[in-house]
Amino acid sequence: MKVLILGCGNIGSVATEDLAKTTRSIQIVVADKSETRAKEVAEKIGKSNVSWIQLDVTTLSKLVNALKDFDLVMGFLPGKLGYRLTKACIDAGKDLVDVSYMSENPLTLTENAIKANVTIVPDCGLAPGISNILVGHATAELDKAQAVHIMVGGLPEKPVLPLDYVITWSPENLIDEYMRKSRIVKEGKTIEVEA
Repeated sequence: MKVLILGCGNIGSVATEDLAKTTRSIQIVVADKSETRAKEVAEKIGKSNVSWIQLDVTTLSKLVNALKDFDLVMGFLPGKLGYRLTKACIDAGKDLVDVSYMSENPLTLTENAIKANVTIVPDCGLAPGISNILVGHATAELDKAQAVHIMVGGLPEKPVLPLDYVITWSPENLIDEYMRKSRIVKEGKTIEVEA
C-alpha cells in the first residue's frame, strides 16, 4: 500500500511519524508546498518506508494527477483547501481521511463519492472528529440521549502568552473556526448557527 500524507505542519508531521512507526509494511510519501518542510519531516522520521515530494495543491487538475499513484490519501491541509482535496480524491478515485475543518459541507460530495466508489472520512480531527466518534460510542451504549454538548479547547496546563492558548494547527484555521457559522443537529434537522 502506498499512502500520501498532504501537509507537513504540526499535525501532519506527527501523524506521519506515528504511521511510519506502527505500519512498516506500507510506503509513506509526505508532501507539502514547501520542499524544505517535506524533506525535513521525512528525514527526521528516518524510516526507509518514508519519502517526500513537493506538491502544490492549488491547481485541481495537477492535484488529481498527483494522487493517481497512491492507494490512500491523508489530508492535513488548511481548511480552505480541504474541499478541493476532497473533490480531487473523488476525481482520482482515491480514499481520503481528512482532518481539515472546511467551511464547505463535504457531505454535498456524497453522491459523487459513491459513484466513484470512494470512501471519504471528513472532519477527522479533534473536534469535530474524535470527539464526535466518542459521543457516538457513548450514546450507542445508552438507551436514549436527549442532548449532547461537545466542548473542547486548546487550554494549556501552563498558559502561554499572549492568548493563554496552545496553537497546534494553523492559526488562520483556528480564527476561521471561531468566526464562521457552525452546523449542528437540532430537533433532528441540520442547521447553521452563529459561532
